[in-house]
Amino acid sequence: MRLATLLGPDLKALQADPEALRDAFREFHPEDVAELLDDLPEKDVAELLKALPTEMAADFLERLPVEKQHDIVELLEDRDAVELLTEMDPDDRADFIEELEDHEQKALLEKLGEADPELVEETQELLRYDPYTAGGLMTTEYVGLAPETKVWEAIEEVRRHAREGEAETVYYIYVVGYGDKLLGVVSLRDLILSEASQAIADIMTEKVVKVESTTEQEEVARVIARYDLPVIPVVDEHEVLVGVVTVDDVVDVVIEEATEDAQRMGGMVPLDESYFATGFFELVWKRGIWLVVLFFGQFLTATVMESNEAALSTMVELAIFIPLIISTGGNAGSQSSTLIIRALSIGEASPRDWYRILGREVLMGVALGVMVAGIGFARAYFAGDRVEPLELGLTVGVSIVAVVITATVVGSMVPLLMRRVGLDPAVSSTPFIASLVDVLGLLVYFAVARSIVGAFVG
Repeated sequence: MRLATLLGPDLKALQADPEALRDAFREFHPEDVAELLDDLPEKDVAELLKALPTEMAADFLERLPVEKQHDIVELLEDRDAVELLTEMDPDDRADFIEELEDHEQKALLEKLGEADPELVEETQELLRYDPYTAGGLMTTEYVGLAPETKVWEAIEEVRRHAREGEAETVYYIYVVGYGDKLLGVVSLRDLILSEASQAIADIMTEKVVKVESTTEQEEVARVIARYDLPVIPVVDEHEVLVGVVTVDDVVDVVIEEATEDAQRMGGMVPLDESYFATGFFELVWKRGIWLVVLFFGQFLTATVMESNEAALSTMVELAIFIPLIISTGGNAGSQSSTLIIRALSIGEASPRDWYRILGREVLMGVALGVMVAGIGFARAYFAGDRVEPLELGLTVGVSIVAVVITATVVGSMVPLLMRRVGLDPAVSSTPFIASLVDVLGLLVYFAVARSIVGAFVG
């Protein structure tokens, strides 16, 4: 049976036959099923989940967007909702509850407590952490064993955890002792290849790559990527193991952060939902607010041109090259800001590297400016009418070099400044840098024009 048949008129019939429905869904990956369910009305999804075994239904539910999870659970009876939430992974359950209002959280936790008090305690522990830290990402389902545990005993424990679904991953076994402090780690491979009678303390790796529960999620992603880990342990300030973060959660973080950065760099407030899930008026607001800010910024451009009206009226040729000058500067500044924002986001650079970046970007500005200035000089030289060709060519050429240097410096330093004051560097978006460089470029252009033309006249 193909999954597409569930969208047709047989849907109701399959709901009446849970076994057939279960067999149909088993042919597909849970993520694919969740994608299909996300396109169905919440009422139909609720009916489908009620007809499925609780464990399977919970697996599908936790893969849906949190907002849709809430809408679906509201349609279920309290008993069914509690059963579903009980079967969800701890971190997904905590994410679900995190988005509820305080009074809703309290009511739901009370209902869950009636079914499983330990589960509530576990969930409340996860809710203590900031959702954008390692503590907010982690799950408390892992295999942790005492150092004196024998290899054969450890293998049996791994089997039990996997069989009962008590561990997010069984590929790493964490050795804990002296009050659940993280002492070491043993890979499943090493466990299988070791002698059955050995203690796991004899085969464990003591130098464990780990993060603290307060570590920001972007840093967690960087550490996992740097050491190529499928899972990383999370400890508290006392080195006590409190959970693990798996790579699938980190991938979600990377996608989320990259999406936010891309939207900020495009000159808009990041969307909370996908493009089509975002309401029209919300989209207008989040795009329009930055558009208005940038529009007011362009008033400065008009002011600079107005203040140089006399020069423009006597040297019309200067006006011809204004778009060329400011667009070249804007493009150069956008290149620099994009490179630095990306370097900051993946840890390649930090604000303390400002002097190295400044020196590099000044030299880069000179090289790029000279490369483009030659073309600009040639074009301006043959455009002279009221202004001598050599004067106009030099004005355009020198202006391009000066503007490109200014743009590369501004484009590289502004993101560093944003990070230094605690803001997301992506706030210094490409449109923002371009607008700023437009104003600075005009100031430079007219200053150079006065200097060069004045020197020739004198």
